Amino acid sequence: MHPVSVPSQPYTATPAKQLVSSSTAVRKAIHFVNLRRAGRSSGNLAMNSILKPAPGSETFGREDFAVGDKDAVVIVDHGSRRQESNLLLNDFVEMFRAKTSYRIVEPAHMELAEPTIKDAFGKCVQQGASRVIVSPYFLSPGRHWKQDIPALGAEASKEHSNIPYIVTAPLGLHELMVDIMNDRIKYCLRHVAGDVDECTVCAGTRKCRLYS
Repeated sequence: MHPVSVPSQPYTATPAKQLVSSSTAVRKAIHFVNLRRAGRSSGNLAMNSILKPAPGSETFGREDFAVGDKDAVVIVDHGSRRQESNLLLNDFVEMFRAKTSYRIVEPAHMELAEPTIKDAFGKCVQQGASRVIVSPYFLSPGRHWKQDIPALGAEASKEHSNIPYIVTAPLGLHELMVDIMNDRIKYCLRHVAGDVDECTVCAGTRKCRLYS
């Protein structure tokens, strides 16, 4: 479950660790170049990006950017009153850190749970970050992405005025989402048929069954 990779092989639902492809593929997906700090009026969100998509790919472009040791990623989900849901983000953060070249990666919840975006931003700075990349773990570019997360990011940055940051695009209509959904469907049907155990998402919930 579940920025963005371009694997050469489809995802596999079992185990959940296989949901993300190679780090090389991750680095080729979204390309940020010459990130600069914007004024307060724009919420400190600024990005010069160079995208030259290859045929058949929306985001595949030039690899002329560099991920620095002091780049930090804050992965933000909505947040839930259900602790099990919040813990899934921690698992994804560990997966992301292991599969990419980012040394500093922190989870954050937009609301309802901690750590907040402000907490995560501060932890990144404490670890030596000189640039913070706020990446929404959201599917669609709705109000939370357009308004709430940028506002929370701007508030968090007030205590670290020397640190530039960016709020990236959500997962959106990326072609790899088709592979993920198809993989989930196939695995759940295999579970219903009795061929495999519940996946890590459904484990213990008894939700993955046929209803009549």
